[in-house]
Amino acid sequence: MADANTTQSNAVPVTGAGASSNASPVAVTETTTDAAKQAAAADANAENASVGVEFWSVFWPALIVAVFLILWRTGKVEAIKKYINETRDQLRKATWPTRDELKQHIVVVLLSSALLAAFTVAADFVVREIIWGALLNGDTVLFDTTK
Repeated sequence: MADANTTQSNAVPVTGAGASSNASPVAVTETTTDAAKQAAAADANAENASVGVEFWSVFWPALIVAVFLILWRTGKVEAIKKYINETRDQLRKATWPTRDELKQHIVVVLLSSALLAAFTVAADFVVREIIWGALLNGDTVLFDTTK
């Protein structure tokens, strides 16, 4: 019975010049497990990471810092702060519609959109009838040329 603290070793029998004459030559095939493959891949990635840093991972932060410094030195950052503060003040002064007023405005917009759509369909019908029926002698609703 094996003790819980003992470890197993994967000893491979030695064959060849250093082996005893009683040992039979056994072909040993080594299989690597998924854990070993993952450990090898992690080691390879660690080696690649330590070799060099990717260009774009340095370029974009450097570009952002450079643009910020240029904007700061030319006073654009302060101008942007001023613009945001003034916009906030103006929005506080604005009169916002009540819920009932908002519903009324929504109804007006929907009705005017529906009327505009109906006008567009009617105008398209009239123009199609004029061009295809009257000018090109085509078969349309008003101008039937098959008679």
